[in-house]
Amino acid sequence: MGGKAESRAVRILCGKTVGAAALGFFMLGIGFTALTRALPAPAAFGWFALASGGWIYFIFLLWTNLEHNRVEAGPVFDTFGPANLLTIGRAALMASFMGFLAIARPDGAPAWLPGSLYLAAALPDFVDGILARRTGRVTRLGEILDLNVDSVGVFAAAALAVRYGIVPWWYLPIGLARYLFVIGVRLRERFGLPVRELPPSIRRRGFAALKMGLMFVVLFPVFGPPATHLAAAAFGAPFAVGFLWDWGLVTGRIRPGTGGPDSATVRAVTEYLPVLLRAAAVWLTWLVSGPLLSVPETPGVGLLQIVTGALIGLGVATRTAAMLAAGLLGAGQNLVLLDSSGRLLVFVLVGLIFLGGGRCSLLPVEERLVARRIGDPD
Repeated sequence: MGGKAESRAVRILCGKTVGAAALGFFMLGIGFTALTRALPAPAAFGWFALASGGWIYFIFLLWTNLEHNRVEAGPVFDTFGPANLLTIGRAALMASFMGFLAIARPDGAPAWLPGSLYLAAALPDFVDGILARRTGRVTRLGEILDLNVDSVGVFAAAALAVRYGIVPWWYLPIGLARYLFVIGVRLRERFGLPVRELPPSIRRRGFAALKMGLMFVVLFPVFGPPATHLAAAAFGAPFAVGFLWDWGLVTGRIRPGTGGPDSATVRAVTEYLPVLLRAAAVWLTWLVSGPLLSVPETPGVGLLQIVTGALIGLGVATRTAAMLAAGLLGAGQNLVLLDSSGRLLVFVLVGLIFLGGGRCSLLPVEERLVARRIGDPD
């Protein structure tokens, strides 16, 4: 009876997958029709072809993993549930975003579409996991879909940013990091080399979120070089270090537990280094805001920079304040070019985004969200 029930559930899911595929192609058709009014026909056709290829990939991934729509060893659900439906919707948006790899960077209002689509596809990544945990539907299918939507999206976003000249070519391996890691593990297994299990890490989840956040910000037409090149370097360095650290864990070169949260080195980096970075941010913000205050078009930007600098100095929502300060810095460079103080401030702000405010923070409201996923039991 159990086998028949599971087969029936999978057949029902097959029908729903076909329906989802048809709905996705219908929406892509609407997008194609809209783009033909704003872009040349060949460009719109290129977008539709590549977006359709991305959507076919996600539907194939869904179709071949329907039997994993269960909680551990429980029965197969005959409905996708709210979390998986949201992830499928994210996949459709990500496929639409991938279509822009086929065309040159658009001008005018269409220039906002790539960044907006990536934001719409990436931002709900924080919601589908919450829904899955709240509804008790944390399935292997959901994990597979979520991981692939994020991984494909990060690579596509990095490739598009490189194509548009927003970030330098060497940032592309950052977008390919997961695939390079998986290929490396498979090669070690093929040649009989030891492969250790990768322990869970809060750092890994946070780094992935920041990587997505950088991409949808720089894809908006407000920002451009040199600020985006500096941001790519500042964000890329921690990713590279984290990648090499995880590779050392998998290959056994680094012992599990090394560099744990209680080690003196980690405590110095996460608790005391941010205090120095906050002080540097206050000083550099004061230097950078001066030219903006003297330009008639940007006094508001300069004042906002001073406010964010004060919040950072006090340790009030340090990560959020640093993100706002970085955005203001990128927007302000359109009228006042970044000098050496501005370039250094980019790296300081990125360090605070990664590390938080550290010791002596007046209101560290974000740290609980960083250390614990919403929806997890207390």
